[in-house]
Amino acid sequence: MFRKTLLSFFMVLAATFSLRAQQDTSAYFRYNFVDPEEFVIKDIRVEGAKYVQEALVVIYSGLSINQTIRIPGDAISNALVNLWKQEYFADIQVGLQRLPAKKVILTFYVTERPRLSKFSIKGLKTGESKNLREEITLKSNNIITQNLLNKTRQEIKEYYDKKGYFNADAEFSREPDPAKPNFEIIRIKVTKGEKVKIEDIVFSGNSALTETILLKSLKKTKRLKGKINPFVSSRFIEEKYREDLDKLLVRYYEKGYRDAEIEFDDIERISGNRIVVKIGISEGNQYRFGKISWRGNTKFRSGMLDTLLGIKRGDIYNQSLLEEKLFANSGGFDIQSLYMDDGYLFFNMQPIETGVRGDSIDIEIRMFEGEQARVNRVTVSGNTKTSDHVILREIRTKPGDKFSRSDIQRTMRELAQLGYFDPEQMGVDPVPNPADGTVDINYKVAEKPSDQIELSGGWGANGFTGRPALLGTAGITLNNFSIRKLGKPELWNPIPSGDGQRLSIRAQSNGTFYQGYNFSFTEPWLGGKKPNSFSVSLFHTVNQYDWAVRTDPSRRVLMNTGASVSLGKRLRWPDDFFSLQYVLSFQRYKFQNLAGSGFGFPREFQNGTSFTPSLQLVLTRNSVSNPIYPESGSQITMSVQATPPFSVFSNKDYASLPSAEKYKWIEYHKWKFDASVYTQLFKNCVLATQVRFGFLGFYNQDLGMTFFERFRLGGSGLFGFSLAGTEIISQRGYDNFTVSDAASRSEIGVPIYNKFTTEIRYAISKNPTATAYAHIFGEAGNAYVNFRSYNPTQDLRRAVGVGVRLFMPMFGMIGLDYAYGFDWRQVAGNSKPGQFHFFLGQQF
Repeated sequence: MFRKTLLSFFMVLAATFSLRAQQDTSAYFRYNFVDPEEFVIKDIRVEGAKYVQEALVVIYSGLSINQTIRIPGDAISNALVNLWKQEYFADIQVGLQRLPAKKVILTFYVTERPRLSKFSIKGLKTGESKNLREEITLKSNNIITQNLLNKTRQEIKEYYDKKGYFNADAEFSREPDPAKPNFEIIRIKVTKGEKVKIEDIVFSGNSALTETILLKSLKKTKRLKGKINPFVSSRFIEEKYREDLDKLLVRYYEKGYRDAEIEFDDIERISGNRIVVKIGISEGNQYRFGKISWRGNTKFRSGMLDTLLGIKRGDIYNQSLLEEKLFANSGGFDIQSLYMDDGYLFFNMQPIETGVRGDSIDIEIRMFEGEQARVNRVTVSGNTKTSDHVILREIRTKPGDKFSRSDIQRTMRELAQLGYFDPEQMGVDPVPNPADGTVDINYKVAEKPSDQIELSGGWGANGFTGRPALLGTAGITLNNFSIRKLGKPELWNPIPSGDGQRLSIRAQSNGTFYQGYNFSFTEPWLGGKKPNSFSVSLFHTVNQYDWAVRTDPSRRVLMNTGASVSLGKRLRWPDDFFSLQYVLSFQRYKFQNLAGSGFGFPREFQNGTSFTPSLQLVLTRNSVSNPIYPESGSQITMSVQATPPFSVFSNKDYASLPSAEKYKWIEYHKWKFDASVYTQLFKNCVLATQVRFGFLGFYNQDLGMTFFERFRLGGSGLFGFSLAGTEIISQRGYDNFTVSDAASRSEIGVPIYNKFTTEIRYAISKNPTATAYAHIFGEAGNAYVNFRSYNPTQDLRRAVGVGVRLFMPMFGMIGLDYAYGFDWRQVAGNSKPGQFHFFLGQQF
């Protein structure tokens, strides 16, 4: 108190001596401190102000015209103190001009502080400097004061403290701006120093939870002491540390210690860039659930709700678990979902602690069921390309239906599966109408590019030498095509699109040795009323096994021409994730001079034509969350493809028939099974597992296994074309086809294969214009010539590796993997264990 009084005295004294009389014979005052005189202010003037308005100076002084003041006295000294507080001025003096009749004119002579013209930041990279500018409040035209510089320095230190740079500092230099009088340029030199790392984390007060458990609770705050994983950062970041303290308490709450709290947390610096974090914990008592009762439920019995809740008296008290079981179970088996799926949109419940008896807490769950709501209007917004009917036919919530949250969630999945919209921007907006018990539902979508253009070149083995040759590909896939708009150019944007049809045209060639042409068209809703798909496809391939020109009669060539028609149907049983597809196909193989070509054809086979009519049934269950980067769900596909058993109904002696007649009608039955399961480990991280199996069988022992439709295993699966009608299966860690070629000791493929894959994927970007993820994987598989050699548990070719995938709508999925094949010495044709694999398309 004494210090404040003394300071006020000196300020008044200084203000008094700041008075100066103007050059006027009547301006001189004789100050009498014992008996001050009273004067009336006739006028208040300001001199020296350039940027601060004179009226503001008068207002800040607290004086006014016609005010009676004492000279000397507190009025003028207080005015000076008020003006100094504004920090606008480097110097202030007061001039007095004495007038008759006890009147006076006051003049404030001010010298303004310099203002900031501009500032620069040195010592940082351009991007970092830009980010720092956005964090500090220093702006052009600020009045430069020591307080402003101190504040800026503190803002810089706080900014870097949050990033783990505890030793950051800033130095300021000032220089006049020659273009602006009384303006200065400030140059800030920032020194970040080293990031501070956590040497150790020390807990005290913990007995219920071990130090190991508590350290694991700190997800983003790790110590150097005892660290095993070199990829885990031990930098101290204040914001993440505070978040981790909350997570630490959540771990206690999950164990029933609901009174747990952080008593203290201290940071001890042990060197320039090392700290020790000390955390003191008050655990409190452990609690358990007592009696759990329900109030207000009429729709479902309390016993049924107890069963669904799954929490019993005596269980450790866990508030997070209780809320999850009531409101947000990840599997959808919670109380709120039970009501919401039965139309109770206005349902509400609240768990209330009704009593604490010893270590037991009684809970009463109070419920308001309300009336069942029905869907009134269903609308779609945000679609600029896709027709409304394409979206509405996928929607599970129809006007008049009972409101169902699971139907909304399923609708969102189905819309994402179309591939036309960005899943990250999709949303739903239910608008309840309590007055009539209805709800309006608006689905919000955001279009994304879905068409793909393929124009690429690559290396692949040629038709007969096995040496790499340039393979060119050109193609276009329109995934949201519209035949209806073909004759209406005014509706093109820029092509006829929006009706959900798929059109694909593709051509490949590496010159003399291979040409391939494909065309396909799919209508997913044949007739427009039911989700019955219709597809038609045509293809023609040419495989040449020598250097001869096309007109040479000795040219060795295999030509394959085919067409297929398929019908698909969504099923309702066992559930509506199932679909069934029927595929009727017909292929013609034309041979010319292929005997002894080295690709497995009979030596006596020279020229001829073979036909392959077949029927394929494909049963699929697909519940994946997203077709590009699935984070949950599964996809299981079982198929069987068979030709008619021509030889069974014929009396011909196939053992003695010429090859041209013997293989005129190709016959086989082909069985395949693929299963993929996706499990989210944590945010953006997914465990993907897959099992694949294929078997090719025959009807007649005299005919044996067909030369076509076999499996070739090894490499990326990106060979570019199907050689001699074989099906190419990727297996990383080994060269193209080498796994199957080693098993069969030929290049025609094998009738049996198995493959097992496990991947851990981490999403780098989920942006629909460039979805990217990295993964590590383990893969094992093998090819077998018959069931006698089939041993899928022990006889496998194993590999591990890492890779990346990038999906761009215009080009599809592309990727690069590096795999190490452990069994490379057992696979002929592999010169080294490590292999790089390039991928085009959605490979697994």
